[in-house]
Amino acid sequence: MERIDDLCADFEHKWQTDQSPSIDSYLTEDIPPDERDVLLAELIVLDVDYRRRRSEQPTEQDYLDRFPDKDQVIRDALRGNGQPTRAFHPPTVEQLGNRFPTLKITELLGAGGMGAVYKARQEGLDRVVALKILPEEFGHDVKFALRFTREARTLAKLNHPNIVSVYEFGHVDDTYYFLMEYVDGSTLRDVVAAGQLAPAHALTIVPHLCDALQYAHDNGVIHRDIKPENILIARDGSVKIADFGLSRLLGDQNQPSALTGTHQIMGTPRYMAPEQLEGAHGVDHRADIYSLGVVFYEMLTGELPIGRFAAPSKKVEIDVRLDDVVLRTLEKEPQRRYQRASQIKSDMQSIASGDGAALAPTQLMGTDSPRDRGHTSMGIQDQELAGRLLLTRRQLMERVESSLRPLFAGQVLQILFGVALIALGAYCWAPNTHVPHRLVSGVIVHVYGLFLIISAANVLVRVKRIDTSQPITDIRERLNGVRNFSLRVGPIIGFAWWLIWIPVVVAAGFDPVLHPNSLYPSLIVGVIGLAVSCGLYAMAMKSEHWRQKLGGRSVTNAQRELTEIEQANIR
Repeated sequence: MERIDDLCADFEHKWQTDQSPSIDSYLTEDIPPDERDVLLAELIVLDVDYRRRRSEQPTEQDYLDRFPDKDQVIRDALRGNGQPTRAFHPPTVEQLGNRFPTLKITELLGAGGMGAVYKARQEGLDRVVALKILPEEFGHDVKFALRFTREARTLAKLNHPNIVSVYEFGHVDDTYYFLMEYVDGSTLRDVVAAGQLAPAHALTIVPHLCDALQYAHDNGVIHRDIKPENILIARDGSVKIADFGLSRLLGDQNQPSALTGTHQIMGTPRYMAPEQLEGAHGVDHRADIYSLGVVFYEMLTGELPIGRFAAPSKKVEIDVRLDDVVLRTLEKEPQRRYQRASQIKSDMQSIASGDGAALAPTQLMGTDSPRDRGHTSMGIQDQELAGRLLLTRRQLMERVESSLRPLFAGQVLQILFGVALIALGAYCWAPNTHVPHRLVSGVIVHVYGLFLIISAANVLVRVKRIDTSQPITDIRERLNGVRNFSLRVGPIIGFAWWLIWIPVVVAAGFDPVLHPNSLYPSLIVGVIGLAVSCGLYAMAMKSEHWRQKLGGRSVTNAQRELTEIEQANIR
């Protein structure tokens, strides 16, 4: 298999260097007959692939005429189906741990029809890695074993900061696997779905994707499935493309499927180039450029460019010259698109470094007004900073949300307590309308319970309206609204207990509290306590320090988190 793999690699290298290698020259006499059949099948698959990239249209009959005694090998090569025929169920962490004793597998990160990814630790190297396994069904295909080795060796050579690195590959029993770089962060899909991707962020991400694609294309590797799910953004802001070449590996036998009339295709339809979707013959690296354009458009507008779609500047505030860049990547005809991914990055840099006075308004991080944005172009350093801070902002905003959770939980409990007081009050006054002290006590408790529910519901609504994807000034304003409301209703809820406990215990059936020897001292102490508390509260409200303390610990902690974000120059 290693010898066949080396011959296939050499055959592919000649195609990549603009040569036209002959299959016959590789079928030497020193190769045993059974190995020669496997080699022939793989060379035919490669030959079809590269001839189509040159817009040629090879047919099955071409190869049958050249190798008349190998008709079954040729048909198997061109008509094979490399896709699993049954649903894939990822093994449990425990099951996989038994197969990979050198790894400490901690969790399943995700799974789909074509495999599963686990988080693991290489104890010997003390590093966290991602383990991707393929369905066991592939393990029964000898030709897939050869193809896996060849493609995996190619992927392992892709050493680029914007491509997820492949550390190791192989198979254990019938399970083929990749051991890859673990990226601690989110997929671009998660970021877009959260609504936290400003146009400025998109302008920082795309150049990195261009670098990765250009590097891969220069090395003869086409991704074929560029989409937000395959783009990772680490917590430090770095951007990486995952699953490079996996589409070809899993669908290589389908690549020449037009020869059989099945027109099977690889990729995700919403992000695929027209020629890829139609099963055309000349699909090449420009299909990746189209997919990148779809991702670019979605990052800017939040929508997919389907049907008759508007230019990005019609939907968001960006430099109108970026329309030409985006729309050129989305040209239906490959020859009208950018021919190299590096050209996209070059044009974006030219726009970013141009004359700011000539630019249309651009949504920038850290600007204060549309007027300011209209006279500012985003420099490359600002773009890089925005990219690094994207996930940092998300992570810090999660801390803001976490700070507010105790407040939210407390208000829910207050509502439940209010419901209990309403029930207690009704229990007291409803059957005792003819007993004045029980009627009055019950009504007071009932009304107080209603007030607790209304005030807590008001706080809950205000908290839910805090959108951490909005500018920090908006978030702080809403937090101040929560704090000011709490400061207004807090004394009514809390200080009232100097006196409200009396009707509560009456409603609970403890009438002796109304005896003069108990009631009058209680009222005197209650009135004095209420007056002193209100006085101290009024004095404390003159100090911002005490306003923060009395406004609630949750809001204060959230405000503190916002201050840290602002000090880090994150907007």
